[in-house]
Amino acid sequence: MKKKQKIFYLSLEKGDLLPMLLMAPTILIMMVVMIFPLLYGLYLSFFKVGFGGATVGDFIGVQNYIRFFSDTTAQKTIVNTLFFSVGAIAGDMLLGTIGAVLLNKMSRALGNICRPLMTIPLLVSPLIVGLIWRYIYDPSGILYWLLGHVGIGMEQFPGTSSSATALLCCIIAQWWEVVPFYIIVLTAGLLAIPEDYYEAAYVDGAGPLRIFFRITLPLMKNVYMTVLVVSGVDTLKIFDIIYALTSGGPNNSTMSISMYAYNQAFVISDMGYAMALSVIAMVVSFLVFGIPFLYNNRKSIT
Repeated sequence: MKKKQKIFYLSLEKGDLLPMLLMAPTILIMMVVMIFPLLYGLYLSFFKVGFGGATVGDFIGVQNYIRFFSDTTAQKTIVNTLFFSVGAIAGDMLLGTIGAVLLNKMSRALGNICRPLMTIPLLVSPLIVGLIWRYIYDPSGILYWLLGHVGIGMEQFPGTSSSATALLCCIIAQWWEVVPFYIIVLTAGLLAIPEDYYEAAYVDGAGPLRIFFRITLPLMKNVYMTVLVVSGVDTLKIFDIIYALTSGGPNNSTMSISMYAYNQAFVISDMGYAMALSVIAMVVSFLVFGIPFLYNNRKSIT
């Protein structure tokens, strides 16, 4: 073991630049498309600048950030985004888990048919998903035609026309698109669990629910954490589905922080405030999902 470590350090002393050369294109691309725009956006958030301005406007310090705390609409968009994120992830987890378990219990022939069919929503653009569900929620659409057979109309479920149910409608549309992703990932996680654990549990007389909560969930913890972070960050920056489905209405009840920042930048032409809102959204994403993910990784390593 010591000899191998010595050879490794010798290779570094000789200046083996091959790993760095292979990583250089990726690092360069990340700098160009991720880090530089992030730093430039942070820089603009301290200025009063409009969209398309040839030069940066007056330096106003943290005034754009202070403005957020007096902007009730911006604060409402943060609450809307968090509610959307919680509702979307809860449904994705529950429906994805149920779908993965059912798919895992199917016969091989039936599973080979269902898996390709489930991936269809993943192939559809989120903007198109929003338009599809916009027609589904239309008062003359198929949803109210079906609900009419059980005595439910616009009075009982006003859909996207009411502030009380519009956000739920957006969440349901997100479930239709994202749940197949959860099913595919969770199915792969289930298949990675050795069958010996289940056989031993059955011999000990454990029931299906006890096996699921004592064996399956603990062994799937890292898989759940991964999809939680990926889907969580994606829901906190939601834009396209809501934009196509409700455009943020009615009465800003479905307006997300990303949509509000978009309006500030390209409709009102206040790029500085839009960048400040984007930075605040990034901080919220890190606090809600980044810190738990880092803590879980650190705990797993130790």
